[in-house]
Amino acid sequence: MFQSPAALLAAVPVRPLVVVFAVLATWVAVRRLVGPGLVAGLRGRLLLGVPWGTLLTIAGVLAVYLFVQGAYWHSELLVTPFRTWSYYYPLGMLAGPFTHGSLGHVTGNLLGTLVYGTVVEYVWSHYPQRRGESSFGSLRTNPFARILVVPVVMIAVGVFTGVFALGPIVGFSGVVFALAGFALVTRPSLFLGALLGSRIIDLVYTALRSPEPTVGGSVQYVTPGWANIAIQGHAIGLLAGVFLGTALLRARSERPGPDRVFFATLVFAVVQGLWAVYIPVGGGRFTLFRWLGTALVLLLAVLVSAATLYTDRRAFPAFDGGWPSVAGFALVVALAALCLASVPANGAALDTGDLPEDGVEVRDYVVTYQEDVRNAYVDSMPLPPTARGNITESGVVVASADREIWTVAVSRSRLDLQGDATVVVGGVGWRETVQVDRQSWSVAGNDSVYSVSLARRGERARTVYTSEPSTIDGRIAGRNLTLRPDGGGFEIAVSRNGSTVDRGPVPENISSRDIGGLTFERNRSRLYAAGNGTRVVVARAGN
Repeated sequence: MFQSPAALLAAVPVRPLVVVFAVLATWVAVRRLVGPGLVAGLRGRLLLGVPWGTLLTIAGVLAVYLFVQGAYWHSELLVTPFRTWSYYYPLGMLAGPFTHGSLGHVTGNLLGTLVYGTVVEYVWSHYPQRRGESSFGSLRTNPFARILVVPVVMIAVGVFTGVFALGPIVGFSGVVFALAGFALVTRPSLFLGALLGSRIIDLVYTALRSPEPTVGGSVQYVTPGWANIAIQGHAIGLLAGVFLGTALLRARSERPGPDRVFFATLVFAVVQGLWAVYIPVGGGRFTLFRWLGTALVLLLAVLVSAATLYTDRRAFPAFDGGWPSVAGFALVVALAALCLASVPANGAALDTGDLPEDGVEVRDYVVTYQEDVRNAYVDSMPLPPTARGNITESGVVVASADREIWTVAVSRSRLDLQGDATVVVGGVGWRETVQVDRQSWSVAGNDSVYSVSLARRGERARTVYTSEPSTIDGRIAGRNLTLRPDGGGFEIAVSRNGSTVDRGPVPENISSRDIGGLTFERNRSRLYAAGNGTRVVVARAGN
């Protein structure tokens, strides 16, 4: 069918093309301003000027996200079985560092890998840096072997951060922080340029993905941004990268300026939220120790910059009483303490008695809804009772004794706001979806009444939780009204002088029903009660 020029023009993605044109024009302009030296440095240290090892790693992590977690085929991502739940669940321990929780999560980590990994690979170099050494003289100097070292080391660091991460983490950020730690001690000025470059790349990516959004205020359930940071895992990755970087500096007898290392470390720690020291206190709430985090990032910057002054080529610095050796030992102790702190927590071991008794069963999983229950995952850790705290949880619980999983997949507050949710469970090669639905009535002058039902895709929903009844504040025609969940619906009980007169179901939409001498009428989300010439709203449907 013929289309007018205006329609064809409207179909062209003008706004993203403007961004692409701006990027290309900027690249050409910079090439003309700087000259061939812009890429000559890369070609001198990288094969064809490309960080092949970093790109191989990115391709591998992306493949896990697309095909193992199912993002290529499904809109709902499979995450739960790939977290680092316990040493007794090796799949999670090995997969956790290489899987992600969302598109934004994997995009951010892969962007960090590209930016910092390129700096690391540039410092490492595909070509030998000692005089007289030939590129193909040995396996150690072979450019292809040196390229493969990069993904191998990244995978090893990923496993390390996963094994010693505290709690069920997911994501490649431990490796990203290790890359950043390596880069900031070996090339602090180049690292700061890369940090700024990552922000520019993120801006371009966002402009391409959402070139002209129209947004407004909305009600959402949002966890504080700092509460989503795996601070302990990030710190382990950063320190691991610092140690690898300082080892390379000692092997090559290089020493960067300590002032530049201090500034690079401090900027990165502040920007990436390493000051966010917090603990969960239950009910979806967290306590942030900002004062402690501020002191720690300042101390970290001082210790890292001082440690780079150590020139001994041994793997572990000898304690000679000097300032650099003291700083090195402090960092070693800090890394060891962070690692050891995770060992008891990662020894969690659930049994079938820890699983919820009522819920939807999906192979080895149980999915249900509970309120104010103890966290069985925390209780199963081999810790003294006084160290476990008394944290209670409310929401959609996903549990599996075979995988050492017990977690609140959807909090009560979030479900109250949204009204429904989707929970995905599964394993390597399989997945199933459980639909969660919350039905509620907000009772005039009192608490809401609600029920939560679950259903596997393609099956009939089953109610797994009902709230306590709620009595309307006040009387109508001398009668008290109480709403209560009843099976898959809600019931009205009419009482007088403490005795129930009659009861019946809430009428369907745009209909009415007489119960206990009163007429109840439902008009969409409103429930009216009428008697003796009085007609008032007694409840509203919704969340």
